[in-house]
Amino acid sequence: METVLMLKNCILTMLMITCGFAARADNHTTNATKAEDIETSPIEHVVDLEAAEKIFRKSCRACHGNKAQGAASYPKLSDKTPEYIAEKLKIYRSGEKIGPNSILMISHAKKLSDEDIVNISAYVATAFD
Repeated sequence: METVLMLKNCILTMLMITCGFAARADNHTTNATKAEDIETSPIEHVVDLEAAEKIFRKSCRACHGNKAQGAASYPKLSDKTPEYIAEKLKIYRSGEKIGPNSILMISHAKKLSDEDIVNISAYVATAFD
């Protein structure tokens, strides 16, 4: 189990690095041969799955289920991508209502930092495969 968790963490870290480079490339002009465009960016965040699991157990599982499988009017999350989950959490954190359970989600999401959102998004999308 520990080996699987380490492998998932490594894969998620590589994915986030790749996404970071892709996002950086999108922000540059079409003349990519300039010296200032060929610099590398540091790793912004390593996913902390243990911290994410604590957040999930405290704030998410009561409504979304022990394995993010969904329950009653609370949607399944285990089949969503980390990007989708992060996007929704940021929307809720901003206070925007986007569904029938928005009030509950907003109150939980307002407590989350950007780092927490990255962690919980990666955890929920991968921990219950």
